[in-house]
Amino acid sequence: MRRLHKQEGMLFALLRASLHQKKTETCFFEGASADDWKACYKLACQQGVMALAWDGVLKLPAEMIPPKALRITWGMAVQAYEKKYERYCNTIQELTDFYLRRGIMTVQLKGVGLSTYYPVPSHREGGDIDIYTFSKNKEVMTDAEANLLADKLMEEQGIEVDMHSPKHSNFYYKGIPIENHKTFLNVERFPIAVQVESILKKVINPQHTALLNGKYRILTPSASFNTLFLTFHSAQHYGSGLALHHLCDWAMLVSKYGVQIPKELTDERFLEAIAALTCLCNRYLGTSYIIPGGEELAEEMLEEILHPKYLQRGITVKGKMNIFFYKTKRFMYMSRINNRILYLPMWKRVWESIVIHVRKPDIIFRVEQK
Repeated sequence: MRRLHKQEGMLFALLRASLHQKKTETCFFEGASADDWKACYKLACQQGVMALAWDGVLKLPAEMIPPKALRITWGMAVQAYEKKYERYCNTIQELTDFYLRRGIMTVQLKGVGLSTYYPVPSHREGGDIDIYTFSKNKEVMTDAEANLLADKLMEEQGIEVDMHSPKHSNFYYKGIPIENHKTFLNVERFPIAVQVESILKKVINPQHTALLNGKYRILTPSASFNTLFLTFHSAQHYGSGLALHHLCDWAMLVSKYGVQIPKELTDERFLEAIAALTCLCNRYLGTSYIIPGGEELAEEMLEEILHPKYLQRGITVKGKMNIFFYKTKRFMYMSRINNRILYLPMWKRVWESIVIHVRKPDIIFRVEQK
């Protein structure tokens, strides 16, 4: 295990208490200064676990809680997210009912569906809503026809639908970004995706899941599905945005269902990623599911999560040549570590980058701001 910075140790302690509903380990907060608490809160926000960490704060003894000003800021941010979560749940149910009346079934991927694994579902932070649409009655229309109809129905409502991606369409419904999946994975890009996609179709087994204490009911995929889907999703973000909120999803999945690996899965890189994610959760997030291997990759992942070598935002270099060289080195680095799990020939990665920059030449020297 690596030596953690003060704020990192504090955050992991808060998350362990939150995820497993136990007392927060006080040893990590002895001598914590106001600056330590500010750094912990900032890290929690950056990692998408601000609301989860708050639950751990509430389990601390009074003499160890953060300063009043930060408590107010933190608590208000949590309340704001709880309202956002309820709005997402309302929107999901509305969209689900809209499609169902037209013979289209909707399964929630990741997001709100995964929130039901958590002790406090409304504290699992998310971004867009991922859905998979398919036919309620195969004799009336195929799954592909249902998926296409789902997009067409949105357009009939005056909603602009972006259908350029071969994996999913994109649109905004009631101001919330929606991805309507044609496939679960990017099968046209990664060789391993073809095998995993085939397995996902076999094990999806949609099941009814309650939201907001039974106020709503949605369809979510099986634990076997989520084991593969979350691994692939984490692997895609490795080197370009993998965060602690991804690990928390894995920890909750493992805590509730264990690690369910279909026997058809044989790719060694992918299996190592499953082992690495499990290893990280055992070491830092309080799970105890034993699975061999993955130790080295686990620590590399954690380093990339907490101390990414190259920034996606807030690049400080100036001048076109410096920006170009920075982005080139970042591209080579990200390609190398991403290949640890999702192998893609370098020529193909380079070709994809060339195509993107030919289509959007203005992004070559763009520096995203914090």
